[in-house]
Amino acid sequence: MVDLNIDLLALIIVSQTQSKKLMAKLNKQHFYFTVIDNTSSLFHEATVWLMLGLNHSRMKTLNALVQKYCQPYQKLVPVQLRATPELTQLPVLEAVEGGALLYTIPVEYFEQI
Repeated sequence: MVDLNIDLLALIIVSQTQSKKLMAKLNKQHFYFTVIDNTSSLFHEATVWLMLGLNHSRMKTLNALVQKYCQPYQKLVPVQLRATPELTQLPVLEAVEGGALLYTIPVEYFEQI
């Protein structure tokens, strides 16, 4: 049974490509969250914010799910520049994308409407 005595507010910032699998696994473990889609960000890849309330006793489970489904990966990103016609291949940068940021904030009172 899920402990509904909520004493933590968790914010998870995850890449949009990894968010779908994470959200499905969170639902299976009875974590309920609000999705804040952040498609216009400073990052090359769109990000999604998940906001959820939970009891501190479930923090290990949440952390394990985030670590399992939000691993960083390397990707080649084309460099945006004005190229001359002689340049046949555009340069690329190796970038690390994915992963997640997990913030938790203790709360004294939580009400879901």
